[in-house]
Amino acid sequence: QEDVFRYTAEDGAQFKQAWLLQVLEALANVLVGFVGMQLTGATAGIPKKAFAISGASQVSAKACTSLALANGLSFPVATLAKSGKMAPVMLGQLILGGASYTLREYLQVAAIIGGTAIVSMGKKKGSGSSSSMVGVAYIVLSLVLDGVTAGFQKRLKEETKKAGVKPKPYDFMFWTNLYMCLTAIIISGALNEIGPGLAYCSANPEIFSKIVKFAVCSAVGQSFIFYTIANFDPLILSTVTTTRKIFSVLLSIFLKGHSLSMTGWSGIALACSGILSEMALKMGGKAKAH
Repeated sequence: QEDVFRYTAEDGAQFKQAWLLQVLEALANVLVGFVGMQLTGATAGIPKKAFAISGASQVSAKACTSLALANGLSFPVATLAKSGKMAPVMLGQLILGGASYTLREYLQVAAIIGGTAIVSMGKKKGSGSSSSMVGVAYIVLSLVLDGVTAGFQKRLKEETKKAGVKPKPYDFMFWTNLYMCLTAIIISGALNEIGPGLAYCSANPEIFSKIVKFAVCSAVGQSFIFYTIANFDPLILSTVTTTRKIFSVLLSIFLKGHSLSMTGWSGIALACSGILSEMALKMGGKAKAH
């Protein structure tokens, strides 16, 4: 994904069609989900409306992340910021649900958000891409939509339970991504991204190969995530996703030429400590349950 938005054509033009990218990514996931659903067996009686709402919300959050990258926000900053998605969820629960949280949970979120801000300010002058305010606005909007998506996904589970059906992992993958793809097609068409985006890819075959790699990696990655959900407990899933976040940030820094000052590295350490603390808290809760 980072390679797609860092690519620059010979004439200096860059790929900006974030919604078209969501179409292609979701389409790859639909194909893999369909194959998996045929192999494991499809579940009948699934409430499609709930999947449609959840899919539309989810693809909007993902598109905002892509738009943040397209508007100058660096991949490490975007990834760390997305790790703070617990913040809008907590805020919503506090305001609407009357929930309460421990001091440790507040500190974890503060560490992730604070670390992300430090990384954003700690990039060395002259480094590749600066984190623009437009990019920051999009990543904040993406976080808000993550909170909205979480609410819709909870409603989706309630709807499937009410309907007396239990969708399998590939049912979730196929139907969610199908409605994500349809939503992205409608919006990318309305924004006139399809024609110019495909023309850009045709004129620059190198970026099309990058998009295909991104879509394939996304589909395979989601397939493994759904397999993990189906066959292992939530702690394993949390460990996998937490490790992915940290390694994604570090690989981006070392392989993509991001240059950080000591202040930036201190922000990385602070944010990662918040992420690891969150995982340790879940591990502690699991141990107590046993």
